[in-house]
Amino acid sequence: MPGRKNRRLTGSPEFERVYRQGTAVRGKLLSVHAFANDTGAPRLGLSVSRKVGTAVTRNMVKRRLREIFNSTISETEDGVDFVVSARPRAADASYEDLRSEFRRALEKLGRFERPEEA
Repeated sequence: MPGRKNRRLTGSPEFERVYRQGTAVRGKLLSVHAFANDTGAPRLGLSVSRKVGTAVTRNMVKRRLREIFNSTISETEDGVDFVVSARPRAADASYEDLRSEFRRALEKLGRFERPEEA
């Protein structure tokens, strides 16, 4: 899909801005930080430390989190930068567990109003 790379935070200053000026919701599997941006589109930054596991495990967690972000955040969402930090428990969590926690974080941040489908 074109434009997906533009939906990522890449530089350290972008992450720092979200961490310092944004709002955070912390859960057992993830911490989600959010801060408005001026691009008009939602963007995602991922932080998955070595505490989560081996490179293979960290990459699997990142792939899952990117897919959750892309399927949850609509194209019409306003410009918000999200930084998702995976906690060590995320390595053993299922896709559905990660998805549920991300959606709960968005609800707490006031970014997701729809009830979760059963």
